Amino acid sequence: MNFTTKNTSSLPFVFVVLLTVAVLNACSKDEPADKSGSATGPAKKVAAEIAETAYMNGRVYTVDQDNSWARAIAVSNGKIIAVGSNADIAKHVGESTKVYNLQNKMVMPGIHDMHAHPMQAGEKYNFQCAFPFTHTIDEIVVKLTECAANTPKGEWIIGGQWEMGYMESDTVPHKKILDAITTEHPIYLGDSTVHGAWLNSKGLEVLGISVETEAPNGGVIIREKDSNEPTGVLIDNAAYDVLKKLPVRSDEDYQTALDWATKEMNKVGIIAVKDASVDRHAMKAYRALDEANKLSMRISASLNWKMMWTDTHEGEKKNIEDRKEFATKNFDTEFIKIMLDGIPPTRTAGMLDPYVADEKHGDKFLGKLIHTPEVLTEDMIALDAQNLTVKIHATGDRAVRVSLDAIEAARKANPDSSMMHEISHAELIHPDDIPRFKELNVAAEMCPILWYPTPLVEVMTQVVGNNVENRFWPIKNLHEAGAHLIYGSDWPSVVPDPNPWPGIEAMVTRRDPYGVRPGALWLEQAIDLETTLRIFTINGAVAGKVEKQTGSLEAGKSADFIVLDRNIFQVPIEDVSDTQVLMTVLRGQPVHSQ
Repeated sequence: MNFTTKNTSSLPFVFVVLLTVAVLNACSKDEPADKSGSATGPAKKVAAEIAETAYMNGRVYTVDQDNSWARAIAVSNGKIIAVGSNADIAKHVGESTKVYNLQNKMVMPGIHDMHAHPMQAGEKYNFQCAFPFTHTIDEIVVKLTECAANTPKGEWIIGGQWEMGYMESDTVPHKKILDAITTEHPIYLGDSTVHGAWLNSKGLEVLGISVETEAPNGGVIIREKDSNEPTGVLIDNAAYDVLKKLPVRSDEDYQTALDWATKEMNKVGIIAVKDASVDRHAMKAYRALDEANKLSMRISASLNWKMMWTDTHEGEKKNIEDRKEFATKNFDTEFIKIMLDGIPPTRTAGMLDPYVADEKHGDKFLGKLIHTPEVLTEDMIALDAQNLTVKIHATGDRAVRVSLDAIEAARKANPDSSMMHEISHAELIHPDDIPRFKELNVAAEMCPILWYPTPLVEVMTQVVGNNVENRFWPIKNLHEAGAHLIYGSDWPSVVPDPNPWPGIEAMVTRRDPYGVRPGALWLEQAIDLETTLRIFTINGAVAGKVEKQTGSLEAGKSADFIVLDRNIFQVPIEDVSDTQVLMTVLRGQPVHSQ
């Protein structure tokens, strides 16, 4: 680590205090003088609480109401007992206090990722045939050939992720490509958006998907142009319906998956996550991890509601009924996830204006909603009445409007409710609906890989229309309208890793933080770094219903913070994406340290 620590218990107490004040304050001459006393006489001295740990000589960005800065933090029993100058914190240093000299490193609250899929990430990188969605079709074939050679005959090969953009390329995913690798293993490959699946003939056969199979509501089975023969590609509910038929893992495997994923997120500064799709297996695994003191972050669990990948709707209702039995200190089960539409690239998002005309859909196709407005409204009213916060997946502007309408109905039906519901991936919003986010107390969730130029944006332009680039992620408009904005990576779906720093940079620049794609995406919607950091910290805490405990660095709050290798306010904005997290602290305990 690039900063020093010292446990002071082996040193005489007077020497420790002198060392702390003299050495550390010598590095902070810019601090205002300590002013004790008052106009009416000297202040009464009160013995300061002795800290278990003191972090001194840093640059502490508190994200409090004033976005104020400090130099040091004192921590005891997992909570912050003081934030201030080095001299302020030195008063809390005792014989047993562990002191970190931060050497002017920046400290800030930990990141709150309000849309991620830790279980899927852990399964992918620990138990599946995983490859990045930057792989070409040829590279995918090489990887799958390797996996097939190491998989017993007849067993499933489950993996991903392939780029959804390939559906508009010269090499469209097809079962024949996978059949050439193996016909002895059923293959299931998820795509880069987690809205599509690619199977070989053996996989289709095992699942019973044939010429006669009808697609489920809200799903698409891609078929040959001159016949009804499935090509092996399934979209939305057709793909989700397959997930519940794949082999189930052991409880130990699920715990391993979550333990790995949460630690990976700790490495990049994430201390709180809203798991956007939680089933019974995940509930059991999270509870087991936290009871074993192995859960290294706060988890808000969005329990599945009317999801095709859930065994039964009765099972979903049972999960909600039993949710308090699974809740622990770090695992909150008071959240719900609903899928209302698909995504624009597959023409499954619900739109107000027709998609670009094509041979299959014509010139009046608006996409489809998974639930009717009436059903969504009924569900919203019932779930809101149970004090459950609902996250609605709505990527098309029509789906966003229908979601807001349903939430408005719930407000009228349940006037005493204080639940801040969420629109997930609120990427395409009609201008008339932007003010409604504040009016209805609805959070707009932002997903970073989509607010700067990417191949996926190019595909969207092809199917939605050329004006999409001036409609995509109206972040500044939402902010100025008073909407509550939150961050959600959707890892491992549309982003290759959980790293939030490229997304932070891109929210300020609206440019590709990796420097691969030139230009900017609707530059007028860029916002400043201060506002961005609030979205990634305290705003997430509000959405997780824990803003009184975490999200900013203030006395009385949980000691949830990160130490960075650079002051991101003092480097070129183009360098923010390269930020490294030196330490991640949750409830006063380091859960990651380089």
